[in-house]
Amino acid sequence: MIMTTIASALLGAAVLAADILPYTVPTYGVKVEADVVYGSAEGYWSEGPDRISPTAQDWFRVVGSPKELDLLMDIYTPDDDNSDNRPLLLMMHGGGFTIGNKGEKGQVEWCRHFASLGYVAVSIDYRMGFRPTRSGLYKAESDALDDARAALAFLLGREDLRVDPDRVFVAGTSAGGALALGLAFEPDPSIPCRILAVGNLWGYVRDISILDNASVPIVSFQSVQDPVVPYGKGYPLGQRIAGTAYGTKAVHERASELGMPCEHVPVPEKAHRLHLDRNGAFTPRFYEIRDALTDFFACAMSGLLR
Repeated sequence: MIMTTIASALLGAAVLAADILPYTVPTYGVKVEADVVYGSAEGYWSEGPDRISPTAQDWFRVVGSPKELDLLMDIYTPDDDNSDNRPLLLMMHGGGFTIGNKGEKGQVEWCRHFASLGYVAVSIDYRMGFRPTRSGLYKAESDALDDARAALAFLLGREDLRVDPDRVFVAGTSAGGALALGLAFEPDPSIPCRILAVGNLWGYVRDISILDNASVPIVSFQSVQDPVVPYGKGYPLGQRIAGTAYGTKAVHERASELGMPCEHVPVPEKAHRLHLDRNGAFTPRFYEIRDALTDFFACAMSGLLR
């Protein structure tokens, strides 16, 4: 198992003390409740097309007009688990707020893994699509964050899921990583929960000062040569129209300055999507990320990251 420095050191101490941390060993079968409607909202689409034309004229044609959308999620739960206070993991796919869906291969397998550990693990769809302007992109990001908040509130309100509101985790890839960071550091006070840690997988923030709003441990992965999301401060895809973004290096450095427990894994290979190769097969990084999230989150639940 490849682990991040903080998690490996703390888990090593726990093992030496003959105390295996909970939620680190697959124990349960997994049940899936698919296509659960968690809300509705006006938008362009919530399950992205496979391809978006790069020309502005075609972009407007593809985007079209907003319409009312049902927002869906898939809920993965541990089978034959009688716990009354299950941890919750909310996962969000990437795709630049234009493509992707809750059934993305990595999201599915990560959710199955965490449900086998005893989590309620959830993959969501959210609103996507935008007019090809900076303001259009920013609105898409804001709408998607509103949807993620609605999904979190919905899950906390499902008493049958037996979720512990004080043991919530959020994670996502690329755009989904941005949403995970938004949930943790731009919290909605009307949603009574405690986010214990964030899995930021090549995501970003628009305003680095939001990290001042809360103290939440972060574990992050990103290629130092990411061609899509800036590793430090820059423009997504190198395009000024996309606005300034702060990638995982910048987020990690600011979080460290603020004294948050955090771990960042800089990946040398040039790639944006680290968990899948060009043919859609899992890379070794998929398993590295899975194990790092498992250990980091377990340490957060056990109070070892304080």
